[in-house]
Amino acid sequence: MTTLQTIDELQKQLDSVLKFPDQNPNPVLKIDLNGKLLYKNNAGKKITNSWGVDLDDLVPEEIIYHSKRKLMEPLELVCDNKTFSFHIVPVPELHFICIYGTDITAMKAITKFPDQNPNPVLKIDCEGRLLYFNEAASSIQKAWGIQIGEQVPTLILKASYQLSSNLKNDPLEIEIKNKTYSFHIVPVPEFGFINIYGTDITAAKDNQTILLKLTKYFSPQVYESIFSGDLEVKIQTKRKRLTVFFSDIKGFSEITERLEPEVLTEIITDYLTAMTNIAVKYGGTVDKYIGDAIMVFFGDPKTKGPKEDAISCVEMALEMNRKLSEIRKTWQAKGISQPLDIRIGIHTDTCTVGNFGSHDRLDYTTIGNGVNLASRLESNAKANQILISEDTYLLIRDSIQCEKLDKINVKNIKHPIQTYEVKGKAGEASKQIDESDDGFSLFMDPTVLKNVKQKKAMLEEALNILNRYE
Repeated sequence: MTTLQTIDELQKQLDSVLKFPDQNPNPVLKIDLNGKLLYKNNAGKKITNSWGVDLDDLVPEEIIYHSKRKLMEPLELVCDNKTFSFHIVPVPELHFICIYGTDITAMKAITKFPDQNPNPVLKIDCEGRLLYFNEAASSIQKAWGIQIGEQVPTLILKASYQLSSNLKNDPLEIEIKNKTYSFHIVPVPEFGFINIYGTDITAAKDNQTILLKLTKYFSPQVYESIFSGDLEVKIQTKRKRLTVFFSDIKGFSEITERLEPEVLTEIITDYLTAMTNIAVKYGGTVDKYIGDAIMVFFGDPKTKGPKEDAISCVEMALEMNRKLSEIRKTWQAKGISQPLDIRIGIHTDTCTVGNFGSHDRLDYTTIGNGVNLASRLESNAKANQILISEDTYLLIRDSIQCEKLDKINVKNIKHPIQTYEVKGKAGEASKQIDESDDGFSLFMDPTVLKNVKQKKAMLEEALNILNRYE
C-alpha cells in the first residue's frame, strides 16, 4: 500500500465518522473529550435546548461521566418530560464522542410495571407465555400453577385476540380460588407483548349479590329511590295524593284447603309473580302481599301526576284481569278444578306515605282512610270486577269507560260511597266484534248486550269445542 492510498483510506474513514445527517429523525450529537458540544442535528436541538446548552457549552455531567467510564449500556435521561436512551460512542483517535439518542418515552410508559402497585399486573407475549408479574399478582401466578415462560390460561389469550380484532372491549371477570378478578387486557402488538391489569372485585361482587337479594324485598321504585338517594332510610312520612289498589282471589281459603302445601306454594307464586310483573310494568309500587292479596299504590316515590297515576293503576287492573285466562289454563293443566276469579278495588285519595316502624326496622308503606276505602271496595267487588270510587272515576273518565253502580256503605265512613265498574279503555269496551269464517261466526255489540251470564256460558262452551281442535 502506497502512502497516497493510506492517506485516501484515512480520509474516507474520517468522512464516514464526521458524517452527521441533519435529516436523521433521531437526535445526534458530538462532543469533545472534555464534554463540550461540537455538533447537534435538527432533532438534537430539542435535547440541547432542554439542557440549556449550545455549541462549546458543557453537556450534562451524566453524559461526560458515562463516556469516560466507557460503559456499554445506553444512558437514559429525561428531557422535557420525555425519556431518551443515549448510545455514547467515544472516538478517542479523533478526540470526540458521538451521541445517538432515541425517544423511548412510549416504551417506558408501556413497560412500566411498578412492583409496589397494590393491584395485580402481568405481562405475557403474543403466544401467551408469562413474561412478568408483580408481587400483587403472585397469588394469581401460583393459582394458575405457572412460572415465567409458561402458558397462561387460554381464556386470557383468547380475550386478547378478541381485543386485537376489535370484537370485544369489556373487562374479563375470572374466579381464581375464592376471589373474583376483573382483568383489563391491553395488547401491544407493536412491542410483541400483552399487558394485563387486574383488580380484585370480590368484595364488590359480594355486595352486588347482597343487593340483588335485597331487591326481592323492595318494590323496584323503592329500591331505586333508596340507592339513588331520593328516598332517605329514616322514619319520614308525607301527605300525598295516591291511587291505591287492592286485589285478592275469590274463595282462596277453600282452594288452600284442597291443595297440598307444595302445589299451593307453586300456584300462588306463579300468580303473584305474574301480577307483580304487570304492576311494575305500569309503574306501581308493590306495597305488600297478604296471602293471596296484593296491595299496590301509584304516586310515590315516583309520580306522573294524580290523573296519570290513576289511569296507570286502572290500566294495570285491566291487564291483570286479561292475564287470568292464561293463568287459569296453567291451573287446569296442574289438575286444579277450582275457578280463578279475582276482585279488585281502587280508590284515589290523599294518604300518608313514607317510612314507618322503629329506628331499627322500617316499612315503606301508606296508611289512612283512603287505603281502608280501597280495601273495602275490593271486598265489595264481584268476581273479576274492577270496582272504583268516584274520586278515581273523575280522574280516568276521559280515558276509561266505566258503568255507574249503586252507592255502598263502608265501615268507618259515615256517608255512602258512589262506585263505578271499569269496563275497559275508552273506545274498546263498546267496540263491536263481527267475525265470520268457515264454520265460525261471532257478532257482539256491547252497547245493547243483555243476559251477560248466559252469553258467557255460551262462549265458554264454544271455547271448549275449539280447544278440541288445537
